[in-house]
Amino acid sequence: MVKPAAGAGAKGTYRVTGGTELREALAASRPAPERPAVVEEFVTGEEFSFDAVSIRGRLVWHSLSHYLPAPLHVVDHPWIQWCVLIPREIDHPRYDDVRAIAARALTALGMDTGLSHMEWFRRRDGGVLVSEVGARPPGAQITSLISWAHDVDFYRAWARLVVLDQFEPPQRRFAAGCAYLRGQGRGRVRAVVGLDRVLARLGPIVVESRLPAIGATPSSSYEGDGFVIVRHPETAVVERALRSLISEVRVELG
Repeated sequence: MVKPAAGAGAKGTYRVTGGTELREALAASRPAPERPAVVEEFVTGEEFSFDAVSIRGRLVWHSLSHYLPAPLHVVDHPWIQWCVLIPREIDHPRYDDVRAIAARALTALGMDTGLSHMEWFRRRDGGVLVSEVGARPPGAQITSLISWAHDVDFYRAWARLVVLDQFEPPQRRFAAGCAYLRGQGRGRVRAVVGLDRVLARLGPIVVESRLPAIGATPSSSYEGDGFVIVRHPETAVVERALRSLISEVRVELG
């Protein structure tokens, strides 16, 4: 992989399998001393995020998110409407290894006080690989998902952490998820098909949405042209709702 050092959301990221692709990636990214590029292994497996609060170098709280599917796969296939899922079972033993690895990684990188966003993979052999860490809140509506999953204003909590070095660890009460709606075809947004029917069926578990505007120019981001956030005490219910949204709702361009 060739990507910018300060990239986000897989933007400006190139997969390189040979000399031609390498030349194209270098021509597009134009690395220089003031604009470095990162060259790293292309990792396959399940992709997650690990969002953590640290105070004076000590990890005091964390959240986990599942990417369904991995963002780079979404970038490669513009037709995919993807999801982020925050399970309620934050302390499940399947995450014991990444909790320990993430804590060591943050210590090694010198994380002091603040909110960090870590991307990590579960390899096919079960191993954990940390791919990158940003000393910042997560994007792709994940900060909002954390707020909904804990019934707190996590944006306010982040500000209080940065300004006052204070943080009250919230209790996860719900699972939450976000489905990203992406335009299919070419042109401007012409119609959003199936959304009213799905929203009526899901009812009160839908807690936030930003719907595609008719006539709008489609987004170039893999986050798409709109999103729907759902939450419920049961993770399985949230997963089913996300599947319904991405399989039954279609944003038509024309």
